[in-house]
Amino acid sequence: MKRIAISLLLLTLALSARAQGSVRQVLLEIGQNSPALKAAAAEMEAERLAGRAETLLDNPEVEFNYLWGAEGIGGRHDLRVTQSFDLPTLTGMKAGKAGDLGELASLRYKAERQAILLEAKQACIDLVYWNSILEELRGHLAQSTALVESYEKRLKAGESTVLDLNKARIHQTSVHGQVNRAEAERQTLLAALRALNGGREIDFDATAYDLDEFFPDRFDSWFAEASEQSPMLGYVRKQVELEERQVAIDRASAFPALTVGYMSEIATAEQFRGLTVGVNIPLWGAGNKVRQSRARAAAAAQRRDAAEQEFYSDLQNQYAKARSMKENAEMMRRSLSETDSRKFLLSALSKGEISMIDYLVETDLYYEALEATLEAERDYRHALASLNAFNL
Repeated sequence: MKRIAISLLLLTLALSARAQGSVRQVLLEIGQNSPALKAAAAEMEAERLAGRAETLLDNPEVEFNYLWGAEGIGGRHDLRVTQSFDLPTLTGMKAGKAGDLGELASLRYKAERQAILLEAKQACIDLVYWNSILEELRGHLAQSTALVESYEKRLKAGESTVLDLNKARIHQTSVHGQVNRAEAERQTLLAALRALNGGREIDFDATAYDLDEFFPDRFDSWFAEASEQSPMLGYVRKQVELEERQVAIDRASAFPALTVGYMSEIATAEQFRGLTVGVNIPLWGAGNKVRQSRARAAAAAQRRDAAEQEFYSDLQNQYAKARSMKENAEMMRRSLSETDSRKFLLSALSKGEISMIDYLVETDLYYEALEATLEAERDYRHALASLNAFNL
């Protein structure tokens, strides 16, 4: 009986050698291979090029006329080449707008990248949880298997009953089902990461969170950093700047645009060549455009204020929730380490001090507490990942 107890204890305490993956490595790989991010990068570049196209002058105009005269007079042909110049282009206002449009495209890409990497990070956190569950359950399964084998030998030796053996077998089947369920959940998460990674396999067997994230002690100072780096807030703030720049452009567009060119008129007996100058006077609609751009700028400012207020409220709620989760997870981990009596249960069972039912009930209670502790730690890590999403 002592040899059986020692064997069961060793199986319980043994840890399988498992390759430890890295969340950072997974995020780096997905950042490079994600089809959605590649498409977003291509769209960002297209929007930047479109913005640069608006900084160019209007295309020059070339006009050629050939006129037939009456018999004896001859014909005439005219050539006219002109280029128009508007004040917003000449002063660089449109170039500034193109820069703003490029920054908006970059911020939109960063927001999409943050969302995809946060999804991947949350999946990694879930994988750490299920990997930990599997590691514990595999030890539990090995223990329950050894227990069944022990009671089969004891039954043959007449030292136990078939009822105790059946209890051990039922317990083994239950633990085996839990292992299968945990493995199915793990494979589902790996499939989700594979999809994010463009169909490329990701091997992730970590059972510990390898992230050096910390819970901020002071909300206000931490929020200032999050607010500064948030691509979503940066986007609405940049929209305000863009609309204000558009107001200046529309005001400048109310000034006349100059057209300069060359013109020649050649008839049978006469030739004329010289410069041509024109002025485009925006009499209609210039004032209305300025009013429209002012209204859009005011609306953008209101959207920015609303977004900043919503961002503050959401993060404040997440911060309070994460703090509570952190305290709960730490309390449960301490309680679990203080009440782990598995080795004592094995010893008591081998000595006949407790029944099979008592042993199975106490063992299952421990693993239920372990699972609840791992869930609490996982939930806290999820909350912490959301709080620090601006660093992705």
